[in-house]
Amino acid sequence: MSHAAPRGVLDRLLQAERILFCCQSRLMATLWVRSERGRYAGQSLMPERLVGSCTTLHEGLKACRDRDPSLLITTQLLEEGSGLELIVEAKRILPELRTILFLQYDHRALLEEAVKTHSDGIVLESEMGSGHVMAALRTVSKGGLYLEPKIARELHGSTQGRNPGLSPRELEVMQEVANGHNDREIGERLHIATDTVKYHLKQVYHKLNVHTRTRAAISLVLLGIVAPPRPLLPDSNPGP
Repeated sequence: MSHAAPRGVLDRLLQAERILFCCQSRLMATLWVRSERGRYAGQSLMPERLVGSCTTLHEGLKACRDRDPSLLITTQLLEEGSGLELIVEAKRILPELRTILFLQYDHRALLEEAVKTHSDGIVLESEMGSGHVMAALRTVSKGGLYLEPKIARELHGSTQGRNPGLSPRELEVMQEVANGHNDREIGERLHIATDTVKYHLKQVYHKLNVHTRTRAAISLVLLGIVAPPRPLLPDSNPGP
């Protein structure tokens, strides 16, 4: 059964985003721009959601400085430089930038390097069409973390370190973060106020010596303290 979603669903997911798209192929980059323009031909303005399309690290960083994207989508391989390096440098320029990284290979060493970028979403190119791309777009666009389950399972418990001593409630909150939920959704699922969720997150950040939910969740998955995220495909309807 295909999990491919209609273009209209993708439009709704991304309508509020300012997207920078980076890939190795100039043809693919050009086709994406032409596709956006063609779909809105005859209208006074093309939607602002696509702020740039490029193929090199230098072009991507310049676009981050000049065009203020909210979402960076990049492939592992670029015409010059790498998507992993682009994400690290782009987040230094725009700390609030959300990112999705597409990996061409699933070698253990590459997966470990990919999670070190603290990308908000990581998906294997081989999983295109499985529903994970849409799930990543949906989750990251609402402020959640999306590690494709295959990647998360491979890396679960792969690093050694001291137990940070999280409370049972903090563990519950971080499990929901790892599953891709934002603060409001976590509050609803755990029946606590959103401000309480934020308080627990701050306590976790302090214990882990990190500053973002993405870094915290990835650290805990790698330590094996929280479970890998379960598949959250677009047509699934997980219970509370």
